[in-house]
Amino acid sequence: MIILGLMSGTSGDGIDGVAAEFYDNDCFKFLWHKSYKFSERQFTRIQRLIKSATAETITLGHAYISRLYTEACISFFENEKALPDYLAAHGQTVFHHPNIAIWDELELSGTLQLLDGFLLSHLTKLPVIYNFRQADMAVGGQGAPLVPFADLKMFGKNIENKKYRIILNIGGIANVTILQGLPNGSTVKCAFDTGPGNGLMDDYMQLNKLGRFDESGKIASQGKTIDDVLKFFLADPYFEQDPPKSTGREYFCIERIKDRLQNISFSDCMSTLTDLTVESIFRAIKPYIYNTDELVVAGGGALNVELSERLRKKCLLSNVAVKTSTEYGIPVMAREAMAFSILGHAFLNREPGNLPTATGASKEVVLGSLVSVC
Repeated sequence: MIILGLMSGTSGDGIDGVAAEFYDNDCFKFLWHKSYKFSERQFTRIQRLIKSATAETITLGHAYISRLYTEACISFFENEKALPDYLAAHGQTVFHHPNIAIWDELELSGTLQLLDGFLLSHLTKLPVIYNFRQADMAVGGQGAPLVPFADLKMFGKNIENKKYRIILNIGGIANVTILQGLPNGSTVKCAFDTGPGNGLMDDYMQLNKLGRFDESGKIASQGKTIDDVLKFFLADPYFEQDPPKSTGREYFCIERIKDRLQNISFSDCMSTLTDLTVESIFRAIKPYIYNTDELVVAGGGALNVELSERLRKKCLLSNVAVKTSTEYGIPVMAREAMAFSILGHAFLNREPGNLPTATGASKEVVLGSLVSVC
C-alpha cells in the first residue's frame, strides 16, 4: 500500500509530498519526496488567510487550499509509474487556539486547517484521509503536536537505554520530540512546541518587502544581537509553561513585537530574531540535553546556515552531536509530510495516532476522517 502524505506547514510557502510504501508487518519504506512551491500571488493570499482571515475568506479558503493540493498532486504524479492508494492530507493551519476560552460559561478550544477532503478526493480521484487534529481535541488534547507518533517510528531505533534522542523541527513554529531509550525499544518522553521557528524572521523580511525569508541567514549573519531586546522577548510567559503545550503564528507574530525593533538596524533585528529561535529551542531542550546522544534537526530551519551554526555551537558545549533527518533517510523538508503518511496508515489500521504525553489528551484515539472517491 502506498500513501502520499501532504503537508503545508506554518510557513505557508508550499506543499510537501512524501510517498511511502507500507507492509503487513508494520514496516514502511520512504519512496520519494517532492515539493510544490506557491507562486507569489498564492503565497501572499495564504499569508492573508493566516493573518487576517474573514468568514468569507475562510469559507472560500477550504476550496482554494484543496485546489492547490490538487495542483501539487498533479505535479507530483508526473513521471511516476504508480499512483498512491490514499492521500493523507493535513491542510493549511490558519489558526490554533489550544488553550481554554470561555464563551457563555462554556469551555472551548479549537484549531482550523483549511482543506475540503471531499473536493480533494473528487479532483484527484483518490480516497483522502484528513481532519487529523479534531479527535485529539475532542478528548481534551491540544491537537498538537501529532508528529511524535511518527517520530518514534522514523527515529526511535537504537537509542541507548535511558538516553534521549531529540527530534527538532524548525518550521514557522519550532517543535521537539524527546525520545527515550528503553531496555526493549524506545518511547516518547514528551513533545511540545518550543516557540517561534522561522516565522518571526520570515514575517520581518516580508514586512520590509525584502523577500519571503532570509536565505541561509545571510542578513542575520551580518548583524549583532541586541541583548536587552532578546531578553525582553524571552520573558514571554509561553516559554515558562510546562508541557504539554502548543502554539501558532497567531501568537508568535511580528505585530506583537515589531515596536521593540524600531530604531535598530535591519541586520541586527534579524540577528536578534534568529537568536530568539535558537535560545528558546535550547532552553526547551536543556532539561534533557545532558543525557542526550544526539539532536536530529528537520524543517526549513535546517537549511538556515546561520541559525543551524548558532544552535550547533550551543549543543557542542553540552557534547551533543547535531545531525539532520537526512542522515536517517528522511530529507529535512520531508519529515512532516512523511509523518502524515504514517498517521494515515495508522488511521486505516484503526491504530491511535495521538500521544497523550504530547497533546494532553485524556486518552489515545484514532485520528482522521476518510473520504472515499467522490
